[in-house]
This record gives sequence, structure tokens and C-alpha cells, in this order.
Amino acid sequence: MKIRAVVSRAVDQLTIEEIDLETPHPGEVLVRIHAAGVCHSDLHTYKGELRTTPPVVLGHEGAGIVEAAGPGVTRVQPGDRVMINWLPACLECPSCLAGRPTLCERAVTTTIQSRMPDGTLRHRTQDGLELKPYLSSATMATHAVIHQNGLVPLPDDVPFEVGAVIGCAVLTGVGAVLNTAKVVPGSSAAVIGCGGVGLSALLGCVLAGCYPLIAVDIAQSKLDFARALGATHTINSRETDAVQALRAITRLGPDYAFDSVGAAATVKQALMGVRPGGTAVVMGMHALKEEIPIPAAQLIAQNRSLLGCFAGSSKPLVDLPKLIELYRGGRLPVDKLISHRYPLEQASQAFTDLMAGQVARGVLIVE
Repeated sequence: MKIRAVVSRAVDQLTIEEIDLETPHPGEVLVRIHAAGVCHSDLHTYKGELRTTPPVVLGHEGAGIVEAAGPGVTRVQPGDRVMINWLPACLECPSCLAGRPTLCERAVTTTIQSRMPDGTLRHRTQDGLELKPYLSSATMATHAVIHQNGLVPLPDDVPFEVGAVIGCAVLTGVGAVLNTAKVVPGSSAAVIGCGGVGLSALLGCVLAGCYPLIAVDIAQSKLDFARALGATHTINSRETDAVQALRAITRLGPDYAFDSVGAAATVKQALMGVRPGGTAVVMGMHALKEEIPIPAAQLIAQNRSLLGCFAGSSKPLVDLPKLIELYRGGRLPVDKLISHRYPLEQASQAFTDLMAGQVARGVLIVE
């Protein structure tokens, strides 16, 4: 079938064009996309900075309505409103059976490589170029083919744009707080990097009852977003030493620090910034291909912990419905994260605004 999609044919190239998409294979579903989140991971991908490189159809946050189901589909049916879980785990390997579906062994050679769970590719340009579906999703399009394990029901009263953002940014950020760090209520916390994932971690810290709650960034506009979402203090790390400022606010440093950037400088900030015995959690993927030196004395002599967090250390098919209910109950104001909305044809502008630090979370609204 013919669809419209955001395509990166080569590094640093972005087009919106009509392409071909195969119909669903067994266990898969055709979803008419209504909203797709604009994530830094998509940006890093078309810049050639992550494992998946172009040619690719971008997008992994999304929500829409099921239009058709392939053979063997039992979880959803046509007409269902759904959100995308970009980690369609096999639910059979040792990692899945141990309760760690985000570390599914199949995903390493399929989803993480931006192939469908059965290892195939389904997208092709009009001139015959095969395209990868980013993270088995390719949601920046009018339609997407998704494995049924990559779908979660979306209640009628939850906007598509909210469902889209919950599927990655919120799952990662809130999951880092609740699942990875297991924050104790009343703890102090800092969030380094106030993009979509960082601000989601901030919401998670609010949910966990953290005080003080400190936001760290180099852009004042992002610190303003953080204040609006519940940060009690802000630090502009372009203007002041973040580690010293954290200690000034909390005496010895916060109990927890969440790094949503993942650069060498911010990983060190997080580790050095927490108090002795504190915990630093790295969830950002900026330096995924780099070696980062870690000061061992901070781990040993100061008994600090440094934890990695991939996709919120979550169980998506369990955690995503919980996050939806927290939103519906007013405990997780995900809608406040969405600062900009764009039509599909303005995807390039959405990425430009993202690079400029002008958005909390942008969403493509697919008409």
C-alpha cells in the first residue's frame, strides 16, 4: 500500500515522501497513525549517531487506530485505539521470562537493528530503495505495521498525542525513577538534561515525592519548562558549576541524579553530584558509541552507585497501562510535556526546533 512517511535516505537527509508498505504478516497489525512523538533518538539516528543508520523511516513513539490484523492476531482488532510499544519482546527468551523484556534477546538482532521482529524489511521508496522501520515502528507516517506485542490499548479519553509520548519518553523517564533507582519518597533528586526524557524523569520524581527537586540544563527555556512541571530549583550549567551548585542546595548533594543526556560531561556530573552513598542513573544515549572514563574513587571510597537504564528498566506491557492510568487520574500530567505540535509535512522543522532546545516535547499530528 502507498503511505506518506518521514524518510532519511542518507545521513543528514530528511524527506517526506510517498513510499510502499507491505501488508501485515502473521501476528502483525496495520495501524493508522494519528500522532507521533519527535524524540532525540530519531534525531541521532538520521544524524548517523546510533546503531541504526539510514536509509530508514523514522519514528518510534506513536498512537492510532487499528485498521487491519494479520493472521494469528489475538490482542487487538480493527477499530481499536492503540499506543505503540516500540519493544515488542518475544516473551519467550530467558531475559523475557526473567521479567526483563526490554533486554529481549531477539531484539538485539531485530528491533535494535531497526528490522521487523521476524527480521524482514517492509518499506520501499518509489525508486526501489529498501528502508528500515526505525525500532520496528516507523511511526512518522500515515500508517505503520506493528507486531501485536508492540501494541497497548489506549482508552477513548486519552488523546493520541499523550499515548504517543507515554510510549517512550515517559516510559523511560518515569521508569528510571521508579524501576531503576526505586526512589524512596522524601528523597532529594536532580535531573540533568530537560528534554522530553529528562522532564519525564522530573514528573516521575514529583510522583515519588522528591524534595528538593533540582533541574540542570544549559538552556534557560528548558529550565523554565522544568519549573512549570515541578522543579523546586534550577541550575544553568553553562553559567555555574553544576556539581558545586547541587551541593550548595543539598549540602552534600542529592540522593539521586538522573542523566537524560548520556554525554561524558553529564555522566560525570551525575556521579560527582550525588551525595556519598547516592545513586546516579544514566538513561541518555548521547555517548552510546563512546568510552567514558569513570572516577573509580567516587564509586569505591564514596560508595556511590552508577546505574544504567534502558527504556525505563520497564515491563512495557505492564507499565504502559499503569502510566496511562496515572495520567487519567491526574497524577502524571503528560499533556503538559507537549509544547509543540506539527503536521507530518513539517517534520524537518520539528527536528530543527528540537536541536535548538525550543521544545519540551514535540508531536507530529498525522491528518
